[in-house]
Amino acid sequence: MHSNDRSEQELKLLQLHFIGKILAGFTHESKNYLAIINESVGLIGDMVQMGKSSEKDLSEYLQIVRSVEDQIKRANEHFRALNRFAHRMDTELSSFSLNESIEELIALLTRFAKQKKIALIKNFQEDLPSLFSNPSLLQFIVFSVLDEGLLTLEKDSRITIETAGADHAVQIKIIPEGNVQTMESEVPSVPHEVVEKTIKQLNGNIVREGTGKTFIMLPLTAS
Repeated sequence: MHSNDRSEQELKLLQLHFIGKILAGFTHESKNYLAIINESVGLIGDMVQMGKSSEKDLSEYLQIVRSVEDQIKRANEHFRALNRFAHRMDTELSSFSLNESIEELIALLTRFAKQKKIALIKNFQEDLPSLFSNPSLLQFIVFSVLDEGLLTLEKDSRITIETAGADHAVQIKIIPEGNVQTMESEVPSVPHEVVEKTIKQLNGNIVREGTGKTFIMLPLTAS
């Protein structure tokens, strides 16, 4: 097997791992929404059986109903994020919003960030021009950097994701703030060399500083 074939196979396997992790987080988060809704509905059933119907009781009913509505709204937003994420893979090249693609990725990684008690902070430049590139590969690259931060940072840290326009290009800056775990941390799921090869496919580049900051630069159009 040629080295190019091995690299392509490795990238596909790592992308499958990426998709699997996103789906695992999505299903766990969805179960949480359903559990809260189920608990709320059960509480209403208990109140009905107890014959609660005073004005104070009605206020409790409304509070529970609002809680259910809130969970349904959050679940719908979560489903929309996964739906958009899935459609990113429909075509190899397309025109898309950089901010929206990163925002949906952050939404799908929220569960993992909550588990590690790490805040994901967005600082996006508004009105960025559309990017014509491979959106699924871009999300894979950003995921790789964020996933490494989630694996290596201690709890109560934060990772800021910034976007900005440049000369015929866009820039993504990922800034970890917090202490790196002193004990041996998990190995990043995507090796740096794979990320670097992937960013070259998009005619972009990635720079990692010793402070942990990562800069990703992408041209507005694919060549």
